[in-house]
Parts: sequence; C-alpha cells; structure tokens
Amino acid sequence: FHSTDDPELEQILFQYGRYLLLSASRAGSLPANLQGIWNNSNTPAWGSDYHNNINIQMNYWPAEVAGLAECHTPLFDFIINARQACINATRNAFGDALPGWTARTSQSIFGGNGWDWNIISSAWYMQHLFEHYRFTQDDEFLRNIACPLLKEVCQFWEKRLQRREDGKLVSPDGWSPEHGPVEDGVMYDQQIIWDLFNNYIEAENRLHLDPHYQGVIMELQAQLAPNLIGRWGQLQEWQEDIDDPSDTHRHTSHLFAVYPGRQIIQDLHPEFAQAALVSLKARCNEKNGVPFTPATVVGDSRRSWTWPWRAALFARLKDAERAQVMLQGLLSYNTLSNLFTNHPPFQIDGNYGITAAICEMLIQSHDGGISLLPAIPQAWKKEGYFKGLKARGGYVVDCSWTDGIITHYSVRLVQEAQSKKVWVVANGQSELIIPQ
Repeated sequence: FHSTDDPELEQILFQYGRYLLLSASRAGSLPANLQGIWNNSNTPAWGSDYHNNINIQMNYWPAEVAGLAECHTPLFDFIINARQACINATRNAFGDALPGWTARTSQSIFGGNGWDWNIISSAWYMQHLFEHYRFTQDDEFLRNIACPLLKEVCQFWEKRLQRREDGKLVSPDGWSPEHGPVEDGVMYDQQIIWDLFNNYIEAENRLHLDPHYQGVIMELQAQLAPNLIGRWGQLQEWQEDIDDPSDTHRHTSHLFAVYPGRQIIQDLHPEFAQAALVSLKARCNEKNGVPFTPATVVGDSRRSWTWPWRAALFARLKDAERAQVMLQGLLSYNTLSNLFTNHPPFQIDGNYGITAAICEMLIQSHDGGISLLPAIPQAWKKEGYFKGLKARGGYVVDCSWTDGIITHYSVRLVQEAQSKKVWVVANGQSELIIPQ
C-alpha cells in the first residue's frame, strides 16, 4: 500500500483492529500474543509469546475506548495466573527482601520469564487494570482485583527505589527499551512508577481501604525524580542530557508520560508537552524545511508498532496532521495485502495500536473531561461521525461533524456508572453536562 489520501482505507483499518481483538481475546481464553491467534508456524518469531515492554500492552490499548472492555479480561487473567511464577522469578533474581513482583521482557503461557528483565513491567501491567476501572467504573473489579495488585506492585517499588544525594527517588539500574545506557532513573521507569502510584492513590480515593499506605505512596510520588528538558529542548530519555537529536530508534519509551500515561497533559504542562513534541519529531527524522511525509521517516522507525504509538503521541499533543502521517506510514510501509501489520515479520500489535491511535484522534478523556475531535486531520473534516466510543468515567459517546464543526454529540452512562456531571470540549468550547 501507499496511502496518502484514502480515508476509507483508514476507516477499514480501524474497524479491522476491533475485529481482530474481539476475535483473538475472549473471556476464558488466552490474551492475544505477538501474532494474535494467527500464528502458522511451529517456530514463530519470538516464540509467539508476550513481550511486556510495549507489545502486549499495545494489543490492549483499544479495548476500553473502542468499546471492547470484555476483551480486556484475558490480559487480566494472564497477569493473575502468571503472578506466582513472577514472584518466584523475582525472588530468585532480587532476593527475598523485595515484596511484590515483576517480570522479564518475554513471558510465556507456562509462567516462563525470558530475555532481559523489564523491571518496570508489572507497574505497566497495573495501568491496564486501572484503566479498565476508569472506563467501566466497576467498583467490584477495583476492590477485588485491581487494588490488591496495585498495592503489591507499589510495595515492590517502595522498597526498590533509591534516594539520591539531592533527596529525589530513582529506579536503580533501569534501561530504556531497547537502547541506551543502564542507569538510575531512566525516564521510562520514572514515568511508569509515577503512573502506578497515581493509579493506586486514585483507587484509594474511591475505596478507602488503607489511608495510611495511600499517604506513604503520595509521599513517594512527590519525591520521584522529575521529567527533565534537555539542551536542544527535548524531553530527556535519561537523567544525563545525552539524547542524540539524530537518533531515530523505534522505541519512544521516554514519552510514556504523554501516551499511554497522563503525567504530561498539553494544557496543564505546556513546556513538557512541547519538549515531548521536540523529541518525537526528532525520533521521526523530521528536518526543518523538509515536508513531513511517511517517506521521510526512515530506517529503524519503520515498524508495525512504532507508527501507531507515534500516531497516538501526536494525537495527545494535538498534532493532527502528523498523527495522520503516522497512520499513512503504517499503511505505506508495514501493512500486508490482507491488512495484517508487518514488523517485519508479521506482528499483530500494529493493527491494535492504530485502532487505539485513531480513537485518540477522535476522542480523549485522560485529563478528567471529554474532548471531541482533539486531533482530527484536514482530510477527515469534510463529514464524518462515530458512535459508541468510550470515555473514562463510564461514558459512551457519539459525535458527528461537517466541515470540521461538530453538529451533534451525545454522552450517556454505561450501566455500572453513577450519574455525574462531566466537562465536554466541542468546537473549542467547554460545556458541563449531565449524561443521560
């Protein structure tokens, strides 16, 4: 494919991602792995397993927002069932003094932990459990499943964090997948730990199970070494200002705080959002004065899962046109004739990730309100609609537009949610509404 102006093809790719997730991840089944369920080999790439430094997470990014919350449950079952094996592996590697658990980068359905340690992985897993609550408002799930797991992973990091001479807390011996030095306080770790602590704090705000420990985590969160802006205006990937402006590595791990995290929100943290945009444009090989197209994104940055993550990042940063360039890049360079995304080799996460990224272009709710068409590109503005997308807080949203102007929208509650007001941003105006 070479897509430069084909909204219908982009629409098909969005729906295809939803179809693939509901086909590959049903209650009582295994979660979708690197090939979903469409592996045709006894010796598949990477063992057709689960990689937790982006891939399995990306598989489930569209689950909540695209109205497939029930498809998320196999991931939760996997986390729970792998927990004891991960506890054993964690004790063997780090000693009995650390409570909680984490995992190596590659995991199997038999409890196997392989390749290098992704020490932050369990904290990233916890984001999925809390996001499920944020979208569904399911208090029983929060109380019985999410909060106990959140707490034990918080306990792991409570003991593992180290204090620097300046009093700030850092994650020791971190690595920003899959490049750079091993050092204390890599931003990938720091941002995900912040997110973990924030999710636990919010869970406790709802449940009031352990106010004392909530206070402990609030203090730890406040003492985490913060994000930093470097010498060329970039969001730093490491504590030292060593980011290379010509680095086009496929991972954008230090931008977790923008997406799928929520530590950096454009309207609340404009300086850090701008720094994240500088980093993202550099990682995409954007040059001053050169038109930004899929063709200018080169080499290592052309990966089936790299385009969707960057599309979602640009969408969160309200850069609609660059978000669409990422969508077009996926179609142009890493999509097969049957619309499976290709790393190469074939890898399913790009199909799931691009569906989630398109949702971010149409609706965002990570900041507590609902923003409609926050990153809609010019090519989509003439006329369109969506129905049934979800927003955090337990909302279902429909929206239609003409010439880039929203002509109608509705916000209603999912069955489990309690009635409450919510701010909606439409056509640049904020409105406090009561959902039906």
